[in-house]
Amino acid sequence: MPQSSWLRHFDDVEALAGMGSWRLDLASATMEWTRQACRLFGLDPDMHSPAWDRFLMFYPFNDRMVLMQAIDRAIDTGKSFEVETDIFTEDGQRRCIRNVGKVDIREGEAGCLIGVCQDVTAQREIERALERSALVDELTGIANRAALNQYLHDRVDKRQATDGLAVVLLDLDNFKSVNDTYGHHTGDDVLQRTAQTLATHAEAIGFAARLGGDEFVLAITARDTIERLRLFLATLLSDLSVSVNGDAGTIVVRATMGACLLDDGITTRSDILRRADLSLYNAKALGKGRAMVAGDLRPIMPVDAGTC
Repeated sequence: MPQSSWLRHFDDVEALAGMGSWRLDLASATMEWTRQACRLFGLDPDMHSPAWDRFLMFYPFNDRMVLMQAIDRAIDTGKSFEVETDIFTEDGQRRCIRNVGKVDIREGEAGCLIGVCQDVTAQREIERALERSALVDELTGIANRAALNQYLHDRVDKRQATDGLAVVLLDLDNFKSVNDTYGHHTGDDVLQRTAQTLATHAEAIGFAARLGGDEFVLAITARDTIERLRLFLATLLSDLSVSVNGDAGTIVVRATMGACLLDDGITTRSDILRRADLSLYNAKALGKGRAMVAGDLRPIMPVDAGTC
């Protein structure tokens, strides 16, 4: 195959693979880029290859340090390197680039560095979307049990809750009656409205999750909310009251809650969840639509239904 035809073929292959290649002369710090490498960085492939300094400037500072450290190790050890970093293209687009390279050893010395760069932006976005979906409850759009376990592991098992932590378990009273009377579609609407209320609170004070069925969790890390926890729970009880209307009459769905504050006697996320669950059991034993806090025998009623 004539050289020009081979170069066109090579250019097409690189374009199909979403990758390009470059060569750095270590003595002169000059670079040679393939046309596709230029395109990946948003450059005109007919222009001269950018210099080494310009190549590095495409990378945000932290990513640049990662790439340079990998290259330095490759030069020191003679081994190949592979890193994934972000770049900003010439026109300001952010892309995720995988760089794979090796040192070309000539007469016992490192003569040049050969690299292959591949645009893996789409793959990373797919992976991130899958990671997010694995931690999100499909029906309500808030976090699921797996995400809650991860969240509590960091703040209880690893003790990263520097400002304290309160965990509130809740389930919905009369929810089964809604499903039985008006169907699961209406029941799903109640779950979504509950989740939205919890998510609105969580934006300012912590983390909301659905465990499954009509069971939810609100983890509170805001210090001022923890300090006035009983008053907050009384307000939350009122906020979570949902009236379902239809031909068969009105069904009022309320929440019953059990809460637990993190203390020195709690060492794992299982401990705090178990204590919160016991408080929820105690609250249910006293009646619907109220809350209890572990270690406190006083029931909490909604703000419009009594004192707290």
